[in-house]
Amino acid sequence: MLAALSCDANSPFDGVCQAISSHDPTGIAGPVVERLIGAIAILVAVYLVGRLVRRVTDAALHRANADRQVRTLLRNVITGVTYFTAVLSALVVAGMNIGVLLTAAGVSTVAIGLAFLDMLRNILAGIWLLLERPFRLGDNIVVADQAGIVQNITLRTTTLRTGDGSLAVLPNLTAFTNAVVNLSTYDLRQFTVSVRLHPDANLESAVRAARSVLEKNEAVAHAPAPSVQPQLDPAEGALLHCKYWLDQKAHDPDAVAADVAQRVWKAVSAR
Repeated sequence: MLAALSCDANSPFDGVCQAISSHDPTGIAGPVVERLIGAIAILVAVYLVGRLVRRVTDAALHRANADRQVRTLLRNVITGVTYFTAVLSALVVAGMNIGVLLTAAGVSTVAIGLAFLDMLRNILAGIWLLLERPFRLGDNIVVADQAGIVQNITLRTTTLRTGDGSLAVLPNLTAFTNAVVNLSTYDLRQFTVSVRLHPDANLESAVRAARSVLEKNEAVAHAPAPSVQPQLDPAEGALLHCKYWLDQKAHDPDAVAADVAQRVWKAVSAR
């Protein structure tokens, strides 16, 4: 095969090939270097074009206020296509038969698919999650036994920042096959503050006092109306579950919960 190599007059690097061949009695080094340089050049050229296309596409989507997940999906797809096209083009320029390459690619795809089946399933699940968008970056979600704020969604994994500051990396297949509870979908959410009463406290009076505290709190929504549900415990006294609805984006849930707990406790303790 090497003996059949010769300089290509149509190649932009034919001068390099001729110069090397004039000092190489075998006549092989020149064509090999010519094809190698051509392969590297086309590899770099396709890679640079792919990066340019990715940047232009990302900028256009950013100006159109497209969702970050859609931008992430397109960026990953363009990157994968760029690498595949660059390598394939380089091999063709190097002199490999396109038919042989496609056949080898098909066989390799089957082999890789069998060897990395779970990875491919996670990638497909990641594409579906990025398109369907059951949750977005910054959402507070619960998946299986993990809960936290979505930090990143890649083609293979979803990362969460948990409540204790840890980073949980979930395979996309976990989020795809399990129930996902998105705590950030709606602005208005129900919260509960529980206060235990003294065993000798007047239950009816305490319920009214707790409800009055909730109704007077400006942060608490009036519709749906807040409610107070007592839970009887003869040994330790009744427990009041104060349920209220709050716009979690307009108010700090933790600050409101602390204020409600303090005011309810003060109100029922006076009874």
